[in-house]
Amino acid sequence: MCRGGMSPSAWPCWQALRRCSSRLRPVFTAWPFSCTASAPTSVKSSDGRSVPIPGPSDPFLNLHPMNNLRRVAVIDCGTNTFNLRIVDVGSAAGWIPVFGQRVPVKLGQGGVAKGIITADRMARGLDALASMKEAIRNYRVEEVHVMATSAMRGAKNGQDFVAQTKELTGFDIQVISGQHEARLIQEGIALNFPEGVQETCLTMDIGGGSVEFIVWNAEGIQWAQSFDTGVARLHMLMNLGDPIGAEGVAKMQPYFDDVMAPLSAAMDALKPRHLVGASGSFDTIADLMGTRTRRERPDHAQTPEAHPVTDAVPLEAWSDVFTQLTTQDAHHRAAMPGMDPARVDLMPYSAALIQWVLGHGCIQKMCRAPYALREGVLSRIERGLPLLPSLG
Repeated sequence: MCRGGMSPSAWPCWQALRRCSSRLRPVFTAWPFSCTASAPTSVKSSDGRSVPIPGPSDPFLNLHPMNNLRRVAVIDCGTNTFNLRIVDVGSAAGWIPVFGQRVPVKLGQGGVAKGIITADRMARGLDALASMKEAIRNYRVEEVHVMATSAMRGAKNGQDFVAQTKELTGFDIQVISGQHEARLIQEGIALNFPEGVQETCLTMDIGGGSVEFIVWNAEGIQWAQSFDTGVARLHMLMNLGDPIGAEGVAKMQPYFDDVMAPLSAAMDALKPRHLVGASGSFDTIADLMGTRTRRERPDHAQTPEAHPVTDAVPLEAWSDVFTQLTTQDAHHRAAMPGMDPARVDLMPYSAALIQWVLGHGCIQKMCRAPYALREGVLSRIERGLPLLPSLG
């Protein structure tokens, strides 16, 4: 041990973390959270006013014992983005949304093609988890689950990140397989179809390191697989220009045909008619088309709400969006109304992936699902099931 009890392996990353983040505050304490100092009774707002901090009258303090609720947090450590969701579970009417946070991390930047997480990206990831730890403490969360996906499971130093996260935040990261990831995504998306489905669907979750595909119908999952064709990985591997243009799209086609041949076979055999898109790329596409439904609610609402349904993504409008994403440079893509600034560089690769899927000819409609992996985990927690579904 060295430097105040920190292990030598954690010290370089801690230094990088302090250098790269101006937002970091010293919140690294042992888990569970404790504080021996007197708690402040107010804070200063941006305009100088004194704002009281909720004290013993805070309804959150006694909410859980009175109503048999427990507060749960799920963090999804993706290759591009870390996402936090906090809910209260235990209500017969469903979980109660409390808080959400999304931090662009780009964990795979500079290293995903080499199978490593670079020091600056590791520091950025730890910074994001530190921020989320503050939120978890402030909202008095009782149960925390942290899941990591492609970038972590494919990195040679992924376990170093897991160990440093444990040392610096107290979180235990569970690195899940691609098969488990696909099934958890589908369990979340199923909640967006309260009346079920009448046709065979293909779920597509585009991540930075991998893309998950699930073919499913009213009888359940018929086929599922994860492929290492995530957009951050493609960006590093393909070395295409900007814009990628028709030539770049054409260059990726043989690679997709080869790597995702099992998906082509599944689509030929099962003939899915409905493409269900999940996560950030499809959120951005829906925003570009103006079809995304945003439901705002105050954190203090404290009432269960129905799970949101999907948003239509009209196929007739897709061709124009695809052309803009693949033929315009980053400057012009960034100016597109609805574009997520964190996805400007990667959306051309998302567009190429979607176009390849649509090229199989069986898809007749497309939609965007609001839920994905986090909600799949929450669904299992709510039902009292093991976090990881059976692969049988």
